[in-house]
Amino acid sequence: MKKTIYFITLNILYSALCFAAAPTWKLNLEKQFPSEKYVRAIGEGTTEPAAKKSALAELSAYFSQTIIAESESYQKIRQAGAGNGTSSDLRENVIVHSDTELFCVRYTDAWTEPKSKKIYVCAFIDRKEAWDLITQKMKGLEDKCNQLSKLEDKEMEPLKKLLLLTKVRPLYSEYSELYEKAVALFPKRGEQFEAFIRKMDDYMNELMLLKASTAIQVKVSGDKGNSIYSKITELLMQKGFLISSDGRYQLSATVNWNEAKLNEVYSAYPNIKILITGNGRTFASFNGECEKIAAYNQESMQRSAIFRLEELLEESFIKECFE
Repeated sequence: MKKTIYFITLNILYSALCFAAAPTWKLNLEKQFPSEKYVRAIGEGTTEPAAKKSALAELSAYFSQTIIAESESYQKIRQAGAGNGTSSDLRENVIVHSDTELFCVRYTDAWTEPKSKKIYVCAFIDRKEAWDLITQKMKGLEDKCNQLSKLEDKEMEPLKKLLLLTKVRPLYSEYSELYEKAVALFPKRGEQFEAFIRKMDDYMNELMLLKASTAIQVKVSGDKGNSIYSKITELLMQKGFLISSDGRYQLSATVNWNEAKLNEVYSAYPNIKILITGNGRTFASFNGECEKIAAYNQESMQRSAIFRLEELLEESFIKECFE
């Protein structure tokens, strides 16, 4: 009987020690990291890195759920600013991955639960600190968008207006992602961004209309199997242009392969000249030449020549003509 009491007493003392050893955040998360000031989550694992990864995933899940909830509010902002009901949407689907970039994440010291040997870590974000950093980044993007949009307002040529707004779009997309994180931190503060969001959505609507009115017709002479035509149109579409056989603007490309054969060796010095015109004006031109290509097989040489010319277009054509 005495032994039983003794062991019971030891178990009680052991449990008490274990309980006392647990950090405050494990016993009462709200007490150490009140939700009004912090976004916080506890992760567990067999190692400290695993526990941190688990905690970070929980933080990402919080932002994911909150952003999806807040996105409805964002849509209302956009719709309220769309007079014609055709407002474009940079986020047609709200997708938040578990590896979403988070700001100002910190971790507590790891704690090991004596009985289970599980390791626990608390990851937390100071809402105000993250808000200040995110809104500072948003302000920088807003300034860049405003600078480009002012230039677009002054420009009269549709193609140049399109190019300027094409530069605005990725900046605004990044701004929108940051906005979602900001309102996940402080939902009630989102109103201060509404005017800029409406303004940018108007520009994105204009961008869609400009695409329709600045279609480009592409003609390539000296092509091989439409390979160069396909590459040029691919690059233009990636830049946001529409390709049409009756487009308002014309892109004319001339390819010279300069093929030769000497002592059973086939060679080529491929080059390309591109001219973009419209409305009686020349907007851009591009001249590119590849280094000598040689092979004992004519077909292999021609494949290499096409590949090199495609590489040249990828590296330089859009940059020289449109950036």
